[in-house]
Amino acid sequence: MSHDGGTTNRDAGTTSHGRAFPKGPGHEGTREADRALDALLAAAHLRVGIAVHDRIMGQGGPPELRDPDLALDRMLATTYRQTELAVTTRLDRESAAAGEPRAAQGPEAPADNALLRRPAAVRLKYRLEALRIAHSFGPVDLLDSLRAALREARCLAQLLEADTAPAGAHESVRRLAARLAQVRLPPAPRRRASPVIGRSYLAAVEDFLAPGAEQLVRAVRDVRLLLDEELTPCLTDEPDGPEERDWPEERDGPDEHDRTGEHAAVPGYPLGADVVAQDLVDDLADAHDQAVTLCRAISDVERASTDFVGADLRDARLDGVQLEGIKWDAATAWPSEWEPLIRRASLPVGGERGVLVVAAEPHDSVVSADA
Repeated sequence: MSHDGGTTNRDAGTTSHGRAFPKGPGHEGTREADRALDALLAAAHLRVGIAVHDRIMGQGGPPELRDPDLALDRMLATTYRQTELAVTTRLDRESAAAGEPRAAQGPEAPADNALLRRPAAVRLKYRLEALRIAHSFGPVDLLDSLRAALREARCLAQLLEADTAPAGAHESVRRLAARLAQVRLPPAPRRRASPVIGRSYLAAVEDFLAPGAEQLVRAVRDVRLLLDEELTPCLTDEPDGPEERDWPEERDGPDEHDRTGEHAAVPGYPLGADVVAQDLVDDLADAHDQAVTLCRAISDVERASTDFVGADLRDARLDGVQLEGIKWDAATAWPSEWEPLIRRASLPVGGERGVLVVAAEPHDSVVSADA
């Protein structure tokens, strides 16, 4: 209530007489705190869901529910979805009111070897499926075929930069096209349906590999388009008739441009052919770098599927799990009934002190990993 009888509307920021009411000094700070709290709640919501899902799946999967359990399960799932919807709606509403573009929502960017932070029991349970996914993203000889194509592209660029016979460049183009045809690209990533709670481990593996695979596919397709639609037509676009050709025997001598070297080019080819060829080399080098990055991500998945050094696996269910190739050490905790068998079925890893690997073949003092 003001002294002149007018009331104050603090929410609207004005008085009953229409005078503007200044916002408090802590207004902007409160909004920033609210946004930070909302982001924290959303992150906690996601991580709790992942942790619950991993714990359930690591202990053998969801149990068979009876009627009371089923009702509770549905209630919890509904509460989880409603909480997510409420947080998302509030963030959208406040961002729209403030005129701020909302950050794109999607899976978290994969951090360096982020899969190792998932529970060891879950990584162990799904290791074979994860390895199959990883190997499908890295076709055999992917790097070798890209290196061969890159070498051929560099040879072509050198031919076009020098005064060489057109036949040599044509043959180099044919060899380059053959090399690119041998490059086997990763398949399109398959987006798995997300579980009711959290995000499954196999979906996380695919999300970890998909960005690198998609970038590699785009890079190689760009190279093929550049070769087919720009470089090849450029090299085959020769003059059609004798009157259009610059025959050497009809010239009295080199003109001024030839003497200065300004327009020196491969005989019979447009002047831009060498520039396009160098662009092709640069694009192929970028595609090779993308392939190297993808192979590193595949190695991270392989490590997450085999490296259980120091892991706590006491609650893991090992029935039906393929243990061959798993690395572990004295700090690894196994289920008590499995530890003697695993110790007898393991051999030291060369070059890694104190690290053992579950053997692929039984030896005199070693039992099969599947025993």
